Amino acid sequence: MSQYRLDRILHEEEISQLENLLVPILTNEYPNFSKWLEKVQIEITNGSRFANGIWKEKLIATSIIKLTASGIAELKSFFIDPNFQHSGYGNDLYDDTETQCRKAGVKRIISYIYTDDTPMIEFLISKGFLISGKEDLYGNSRESYILSKALDPEYFGDPFDWEGLGEWYLQTRLNAINIKDHPLVNDRRFDRHMMISLGDYSIHALVEVKDQKVDLDPVSILHKHCNESEYHLPIFIAREFTERAENYAKKNAVIIFNSRDIAQYLGRKTPVICEGTPKGMIVSIKPDYLERLLRQDPPYYYIKGGPSGKSLKAGQTLVFYSTAPEKCVKALGKIRSVTVGTPDEIWNMYNQNLVLSKEEYFRFASIKQKILVIELNDVSEITSIKEDELDTIISKKDRSGSYIDEKTLNGIIKLGSGFDE
Repeated sequence: MSQYRLDRILHEEEISQLENLLVPILTNEYPNFSKWLEKVQIEITNGSRFANGIWKEKLIATSIIKLTASGIAELKSFFIDPNFQHSGYGNDLYDDTETQCRKAGVKRIISYIYTDDTPMIEFLISKGFLISGKEDLYGNSRESYILSKALDPEYFGDPFDWEGLGEWYLQTRLNAINIKDHPLVNDRRFDRHMMISLGDYSIHALVEVKDQKVDLDPVSILHKHCNESEYHLPIFIAREFTERAENYAKKNAVIIFNSRDIAQYLGRKTPVICEGTPKGMIVSIKPDYLERLLRQDPPYYYIKGGPSGKSLKAGQTLVFYSTAPEKCVKALGKIRSVTVGTPDEIWNMYNQNLVLSKEEYFRFASIKQKILVIELNDVSEITSIKEDELDTIISKKDRSGSYIDEKTLNGIIKLGSGFDE
């Protein structure tokens, strides 16, 4: 495959390109397709659906997703221009679509494919889908298979936030709900009050989370305070426990989980657990949005899906990777503050300062559970660092929302030159 751009379809001009890609072929395949697509374009515009696309000068492929309140994503369209099929674009488009669904908290993806569309059925089965039913969904005497894929749990939170990782683990493993952060029990604060529902019964857990190896005393303190309160169950999550801490937990019904338990639950990958202090973060940004940012008066505000990035500190560096067609690092910023909130909270706080219009913002935020705002004292252009130079410093997969260490930052500053750390 030659150079191409894979990205969310966000601009109104990009949304309008769906018509030229899809209508000529799919109008004859699905009843009232043009009317359906008009509705879909409106829903993508207002953020109630999202779409990804691949561009090679023009839009050549797209996936369109509808999210439901029950945590299910409906893959409504997955289409590649016939002139570009069998070239690997489908794999990249699907993988990116599934990643977006995971980040949105989706637990299952379903799709409806005509039973005679063998290539698409085989493609989805190769991605882990199973056939779960068959119906004439469109009333045109052509039956469709219902294909479904359950998504394995994956942690997309901040890799330095051990409390967040622990909360996520209990939510996904035990269906626990966070009731309160840092509850006070007698004279001591713990990390979480979480509730586990078992039918008509609710179990209230007192939870402690430590990003370290834990000995006996913290486990016994949690046990003691839980017994002296109205909580039903003590739960401790730590990177590791000493042998005597484990023995105490077994004897006293303290539920403990360590990093090995979390890694085993994730299955295909271990959790990303980081130590030390990051020196900054590299983030991706569309070229036109970066140009808007550079034209602003300080302070500057960059938004991304959260909560990864919440551990950034004032004085650290934000590295801007300008996406296709530029594909280069071309600006650096000095961080002043970081704020995490829901999409509505962030818009209400920062709407006058963002480079996005209200429509653009909520279109972007439609599949985000949290939004992170990074306030910058300064943003400066540097000598562009192209792909081949970046490859020696940071891998392609880490150029969007990854923390960077001092060595990586110094390498970027050296290649970009002209920016005082």
